[in-house]
Amino acid sequence: HRWLIYTGQPPLPSIELLARPEEKLAGLRFDPVLLAPSRLDYCFDLKAQHLSLRSRNTTNSNTNTTTTEPAEITDIPLPSESEGIRYIRFNPNPPKYANQQFVFTSKRKNTNVLEVYVCNLTVSKSNGNGNRWAVHPVPALRGRRLNFVNGCAYQFTSNGKSLLCKIIPKNHPSNPPAEPAVPIGPSIQTVVEGAKKAPGRTYQDLLKNRHDEDKFRYYLTTELMNVDMTMYTYDSSSIVSQSRGGFISCGMESSPCGRYLLVESITDLSYSVPLCRFGKDVAVWDLEPGCEGSDPEAAANSAAILTVVSNPVDDEIPLSYDACSRHKRRFQFHPCFPHTLLYAHALDGGDPTNEPLVVVEGDDNEGESFRDAIYTQDIQSSNAGATGSKLSLQDPVQLCRLEWRYDDINFTESGGTMLIDEYRWSDRMERKWKLLSANASKTKKSLVWERSWEDRYSSPGVPLLKRGTNGKYFVREPSKTSTSPGHIYLKGAGASPLGDRPFLDRMNLETAAKVRLWRCTAPIDGDLAPSTSLEEKDGVQSEVGGNSVAPESREDVYETLVVLLEDDDSI
Repeated sequence: HRWLIYTGQPPLPSIELLARPEEKLAGLRFDPVLLAPSRLDYCFDLKAQHLSLRSRNTTNSNTNTTTTEPAEITDIPLPSESEGIRYIRFNPNPPKYANQQFVFTSKRKNTNVLEVYVCNLTVSKSNGNGNRWAVHPVPALRGRRLNFVNGCAYQFTSNGKSLLCKIIPKNHPSNPPAEPAVPIGPSIQTVVEGAKKAPGRTYQDLLKNRHDEDKFRYYLTTELMNVDMTMYTYDSSSIVSQSRGGFISCGMESSPCGRYLLVESITDLSYSVPLCRFGKDVAVWDLEPGCEGSDPEAAANSAAILTVVSNPVDDEIPLSYDACSRHKRRFQFHPCFPHTLLYAHALDGGDPTNEPLVVVEGDDNEGESFRDAIYTQDIQSSNAGATGSKLSLQDPVQLCRLEWRYDDINFTESGGTMLIDEYRWSDRMERKWKLLSANASKTKKSLVWERSWEDRYSSPGVPLLKRGTNGKYFVREPSKTSTSPGHIYLKGAGASPLGDRPFLDRMNLETAAKVRLWRCTAPIDGDLAPSTSLEEKDGVQSEVGGNSVAPESREDVYETLVVLLEDDDSI
């Protein structure tokens, strides 16, 4: 999996690109012909390099030394009719016929067509070191238009067996709805029962009338096609039954087991907020019954859809940046379990002016106050006979509670520890907590750090992540054979008076002790001693921090970080 992909991009957008048509709807700006984000430029070059160092013996009359050099960069041939490529996505579990696999989108020359290609890495049997990249078309998608308006149109399932693609339905009108010569009627906004007064922000490119609604539905309605990636021909596909007739997707995620799909679909539109706050259904789709069988009607009837929550339009969020939705939010799959949901819910109604939830007597956190909580909820599947499988949700389990707003959560590779981030915007503070995964609901979390995110000089960095075999990202730990158990790696920009100097640290989660493994060198090695002698003699201007550097002492080379964590975790 240690491959680096290089792409070449034009330095400036072309006049042709800037002159293309643009639609502005619900906070989105996109090309209505290509069905892709507007002003989207394309890469014109594709190269691959293996992230490993090769040994090379160097012999002369006096010494016999062994040096290392980076692997060669290999050109990957682009399709002959390609004008440029975009949206590279790697398969988390490549099939048996390929050592590595990724897909990309190619724009055909002088046309408004975006095509999907598969790139496979194979190793020559006659020469074990002969890596060969080969690009193949996807016949299953020939003649079908993909929709990139609201994000990449495809993604792999976690098991790597399928490529899920958002395509335009076959019975979709060929032309967008025409603007009526006479207005249909007044612009009407309905106040639903239980709504409350709330201040509103100003957003760009909102929906304005019924014609905008019709165009929004026209451009964003898609079906989901399942392309079989286990077959080398890529000509086997089927429409995911739950998507037949079209839906408006605003987010999809494959479960770690690869069977289920977490889908967020738009249900209610609004003239006052952008797409991200539209009313939506969060549901779990079972891909197995929806992709089997030759009878589309029977497959559609057996398709399992489990609605997790239906949220209305989120237009009541207060103006404070410490505010959030009062509904369940931030749904994702738990990366350590096959099919368990993870989400957050505000305990104070999402309004920072409300009093936080105070823990009553009889709790381990007695007397403490909390504003957010994280929950898990397991998905159960049961056999429903001829109608296929039936999905249900177990009762939610509270994972932990937070004093500030929930920001992010990461899990270590071993699954034994989770790292939870929270923030408080009013004073720009952030915290990182450590919580043991085993019996987490009854385990007290411990503080890793609390700091101001505006203090860039003292930033500890962020945990180094690694993609697991289930397609999810985990916090990188030293290998099991390492002498540093209970450690994680931190990488950061390394802001300093001499500019950014990226670094890599190893931190002990128990003691918080850190070991600096690498840092980009300064303009000259070491700290610069304050001196005015050069200024007095040679007229050299002082640099940032009042330190002066002689011209012959400069090393204006900015290093970037590429870390190879092998079995012994060497760099």
